[in-house]
Amino acid sequence: MKNLEMKKNKGLKLNFTILILFAIHLFSILIAFKTKDFQVNKYPLARILDSYLAISLFFNPIALSSLVKKVIEIEEKNNMWQMQISLGLKVQKILLDKIKNLSIKVFLVQIIEWLIIIFLASKNTNFDLDVEIIKRIIIYFLTTLSINISMLLIFTIIEIKSKKIYFSLFFSIVGAMSGIITMLTSKILSQINPFGLLATILNINYVKDGQVYTQTMNNINYLTLFISLIYIIISLIYITRVNKFTLTKDI
Repeated sequence: MKNLEMKKNKGLKLNFTILILFAIHLFSILIAFKTKDFQVNKYPLARILDSYLAISLFFNPIALSSLVKKVIEIEEKNNMWQMQISLGLKVQKILLDKIKNLSIKVFLVQIIEWLIIIFLASKNTNFDLDVEIIKRIIIYFLTTLSINISMLLIFTIIEIKSKKIYFSLFFSIVGAMSGIITMLTSKILSQINPFGLLATILNINYVKDGQVYTQTMNNINYLTLFISLIYIIISLIYITRVNKFTLTKDI
């Protein structure tokens, strides 16, 4: 039973979906790197990170919900839920194994993305890997990872409670739009909206100085990491304690 989850995931094209998300992220990174003012930008790492986070704010919920939908849909075929339950497996254990496997994939891809970000930022002469920058990288890497894992858990809950086959995808689009709206309207709402959390760790702030805008670096936001971890804990508690699941869906 150890490798059962990996066998079930074969043919689901999970890696292809992750590759598409990686390509979108890479595109956002290269856009920031290729801007005319990048080589003279005072905050090269922050400039690339903000482009990466802004794109992730919209596309991550959609891609992550698609991944969750794929791995749960396979259980709805050929009575696989009932088959595994009859073998003594619990639905909660199956779901947690799925989250673990998807989280590992997201973690590995994110490592590659952040190495690329740091490498490209180092091409700028203003890049200085001091203690403050290292701290920002570590905190925001963990924050981004926690936000992504919390969304995987949220979409898992939605998928096992919803009776409609496409509801989680619809919800992901609404969630992504809500993240953009809260980013543009309210810092407080962004801080509590699980789909708007990425907006709270944007690095550069633009302050109007006469007729021009001056770039200033925001302080490191530790709160978002704490909030995303709370979402993870609450979601894990819910999944482990829930007893009623929707194991089949209406078309």
